[in-house]
Amino acid sequence: MDNAQISQYLEERLGGRPVKAAVFTSYTFDPAFFELEVVPLLLSENSSFSIDERVKQFQVRESLREAELPIDVFYDQNIFRIQGESSPGMEYGCHGVSEGNRAFHPKLSFLLVGNGAGESDSLLISAGSNNLTKAGWWDNIECQHWEEIGQRGGDGEFLRVLKRDLDYLQKKRIVQSENSAVFEIQRFLAKCVADPAAPPTLYFGLSSTTRFLDFLSAETSQLKKPVELEIISPFFADDSRNNLHEAFQDLGVSNVRLMLPRDDKQEALCNLDYLAHIDSLENVSWSDWVKTTSDPLGVGKEPHRELHAKIFNLIGADRALTFVGSVNFTYKALNENVEAGFLVATDPESLLKTISEDLPEVSQRSLDLAPGEVDHEAQGSMPQISLTFDWLTKTLSGRVESESQIEIDLIGPDGVDSTAVKGWRLGNCLSDYTGDTEALEKALANGSLILVSGRVCDSDELVAPHRVLLQQTHWSHKPQPDLATLSPQQILAIYAGMSPERRQLLLTDARVKRLFELGERGETSLIEEAPMENEFFSEYAELFHAFRMLRRDLSNEQSTPKKQDYYLTGTGVDSLPTLVGRAAAVLEPTEESDQPLHPVSAYLLLLSAKEVYRSAEFADRPHVAEQLEFIETLLQQIRESKLIKLSSEREADRDNFFDWFEAQFLEQYRIERAVGSA
Repeated sequence: MDNAQISQYLEERLGGRPVKAAVFTSYTFDPAFFELEVVPLLLSENSSFSIDERVKQFQVRESLREAELPIDVFYDQNIFRIQGESSPGMEYGCHGVSEGNRAFHPKLSFLLVGNGAGESDSLLISAGSNNLTKAGWWDNIECQHWEEIGQRGGDGEFLRVLKRDLDYLQKKRIVQSENSAVFEIQRFLAKCVADPAAPPTLYFGLSSTTRFLDFLSAETSQLKKPVELEIISPFFADDSRNNLHEAFQDLGVSNVRLMLPRDDKQEALCNLDYLAHIDSLENVSWSDWVKTTSDPLGVGKEPHRELHAKIFNLIGADRALTFVGSVNFTYKALNENVEAGFLVATDPESLLKTISEDLPEVSQRSLDLAPGEVDHEAQGSMPQISLTFDWLTKTLSGRVESESQIEIDLIGPDGVDSTAVKGWRLGNCLSDYTGDTEALEKALANGSLILVSGRVCDSDELVAPHRVLLQQTHWSHKPQPDLATLSPQQILAIYAGMSPERRQLLLTDARVKRLFELGERGETSLIEEAPMENEFFSEYAELFHAFRMLRRDLSNEQSTPKKQDYYLTGTGVDSLPTLVGRAAAVLEPTEESDQPLHPVSAYLLLLSAKEVYRSAEFADRPHVAEQLEFIETLLQQIRESKLIKLSSEREADRDNFFDWFEAQFLEQYRIERAVGSA
């Protein structure tokens, strides 16, 4: 625990190793911060991202899609309803967890990492106090502890608890997939072999059925008396009659030092009555950091750092046990909430010292309610509703954690006048919506936050209007017209084998140009683009080569279904449907058309695309048949449009000429590919 940021600890633990799957749990969750500042740490291209947030988000989204890195985030759904302001701008798993009046409060990280050729993978596990927010990762005084396990030699009980935790999280996912981050880590844990002689790893898991105090008691009973307890927590009782500290006396604790949090004016962040109550007790005292702790934390310096760490430091006569995790000094945290952390053997040194002078004034700032103390019932009936929309299949699915069915409306960003779905019945099993989703697709254009209202079917009790973070999948097929635009020449250059690094530069430049076009320049500046070939289509062989390379790339063993779907039927800036759309523009040119294709180039491009879509290896991918039919229609329209001028003798038999040419073109294309691959 020092002045370093949580993100720095993550980078140190990774040590340059590639991340293969990542799972995070958090009480509060800020998707915008997570995407811009945490996800890049998990990607190999971290150092090359722009400092402009709009450009960076585009770059991270593309890098995450190309890496196909599975990520799952689990957050407290009840608090997100109240505090959530941003929604995901890229594809990863976002799962709201509701445990009724219990807060879902663990702050865990599970990172599956590679260790190089010939080495088995490792799993990094951290538990701490840091939420997935800017304050949690950058600003606050937080605490965190890391452990690492390989496939052999781990503590058996630790492995068992980890497996239970991942099973717990798997059940909270609305979309079940064998490619999820949770599943990948479960698969790793299933292969782990414990060592009976391994030293114990004392872990309080989020799936634990043991009370926190019972967990501590089982381990601290071995501490040599007398035992002192230091409690560092931003939350504690606000009731002057509360004697929660007495619960620790059964652990053999003889003296308690309780950290007094302060605001930027060094005033106490505490209820006045409770402040006086603790001050009046024997063997319990308000405390401050000792100098050896406060200096590394930057206490008393600018900028002020809010205390958010949660530490229980049990100091025996000869050694100490320090709990680092998410548990606050509140009744809910000690007894009810879903929490997590590690109990670590440390040197018997004090973190705190008793305040000997007069206590500070109480801050006038209103105090936040502790996790688990929010009165959700006062806000009306809000059952846990889970929603997901698949852009590939245009399927809306949902379920409710309730024995009674509910009937809901989904309302877009413009209020009741923009109801996207009306009268949809949900039960506790996942079901699909059978109505039209066009209005919902428009509502999801700029975010995933959807307003939900409705009623409980068997009682007619109203479901209070509230926001739900709808899980979107297959973002590769979500229309995003304002991101960037590439010319046909640039797209074909990518197909022809452009390096990933140059592709990233090309896409970044296109995104910056798009911001200029939209009048949203901000602090961005245009990049001097490397010149393409002056006349890309002067030699049509280059066009044919690009498609030949695309087909080869999508057909090889390393090509995944996600990659195939992105290029064959997706809406990406360099997806094949995007390129086909540029060719289709020759039929209805507009003033906004950028670098219009020559009709002959468009015609040959469509023929080359047709050959790709006709390939047997892609026949079972979704929407390929529809795309092939669309291209056939475009080809027919070009043939009939007279945009391609023929000689007078061929013009007289125009249809037969095109039939003959296309047959020769496709036959020649197949022969050339066969020779080239021999």
